Amino acid sequence: MAIRKTIVRTESLSTDRVHGYFDDDIVTCPICTNILSKPVTCKTCENSFCLKCIRLWLNEKPNSCPFNCHFQERKPPPILIKLLSKLKLNCQYNLNGCTILIPYEALEKHELHECLFRLTQCSNCSKEMLYNELEDHQNNDCLPKQLTCLICDTMYYQKEGHEYIDCLQKQVQIIDAASRSPGKKPLSQHPFAKRLRLLHAREQTNENYAQRIQSQNDIQDFTPSAPIYQPPSPQPSHSESMAAAASIRPSNETLRISTINFSKIPNAKKEGDHIPNGYAAFNWENIYYMFEEHVRNKGQLKGFLNAYTNSRTCVAYNGRGNAMSIFLPNSRHTFGLHSFEAMSVYHDNFKLTITCYRSNDIFSVKNIILTKKPTLFEINWEQIDKITLTPAKIDETHKPETFILTCLNLVL
Repeated sequence: MAIRKTIVRTESLSTDRVHGYFDDDIVTCPICTNILSKPVTCKTCENSFCLKCIRLWLNEKPNSCPFNCHFQERKPPPILIKLLSKLKLNCQYNLNGCTILIPYEALEKHELHECLFRLTQCSNCSKEMLYNELEDHQNNDCLPKQLTCLICDTMYYQKEGHEYIDCLQKQVQIIDAASRSPGKKPLSQHPFAKRLRLLHAREQTNENYAQRIQSQNDIQDFTPSAPIYQPPSPQPSHSESMAAAASIRPSNETLRISTINFSKIPNAKKEGDHIPNGYAAFNWENIYYMFEEHVRNKGQLKGFLNAYTNSRTCVAYNGRGNAMSIFLPNSRHTFGLHSFEAMSVYHDNFKLTITCYRSNDIFSVKNIILTKKPTLFEINWEQIDKITLTPAKIDETHKPETFILTCLNLVL
């Protein structure tokens, strides 16, 4: 029987991986002494560093360059990019069997997506293996991993998953069965049982609503052409506006709903950044984007993983746990918020307050409860020009919560 190869991980761009001659004084990082990875340059002293290395350095010594000057970041000089582009390196999975020499600029793509000897995990049983072994494993000797929900005791296969709404339904069934048992005190009127029923009803409503939305529209990014809101003359007071809005009856026309799902942010960075003002014709205050690939490469960001459903690869979140705002640059232009999908990153059942504005006045306020699963919330606000989403503080930490927006459904 053949001896199983050891699976090897190597993430550093070690100089030992370079094939042929190179000038190590120019193309290596002064901090880690390896080949520069995603280089950035100090504007003051013109020395270049790995992006990751200099960020770790600046966390300890803000604004201080390793060469004892004030660090100001700039793009690396063209000559450095040219020298790096001439390098050819061994794949990091060389010891697993990959013998290809890869140009420097193609290395990341090869190691993340193309190498047949890269590490992967079977979605059925969670076993780790080389990518070129996966198909044979799944066809011949994969034993699907069976899990048990710690809340409702449902057994399920890992690949199929266990949806939150199914868990709630099973808990309701358990309570109903216990209430029918002879000699048992009825549980159906217990506050916990009532809360479970309310949660299940809410999730069922959201699921049905999401299916209706999906059937009406293919999810896509768009640049809205917002209608102009013309207030009556003379302009009513805030209380009169609220009363008038309450008297409006919905029309029978089909809503024209367009969805922002953050998948086409211009000049997006792999590690995420602030959503630029002007994206989809809106301004985005304290709203950042995060790609699924970056999250999976960073273990400390695992709270984001539940957000990447329905083929989503990018989501938005509130920076530093503070409130976020979405508004049109021209306050005379308005839009409608039909619904949005959101979730908490770290804690279940925390409050998010949504406030909408019309001509700088608060038009309406709603409070919702977020969980660590994406949930669609129907809002139905029309002719507004700004939305603010404010997270409540967590009792344990007394700090605001980080939450995620996966999509916004706007009415045009």
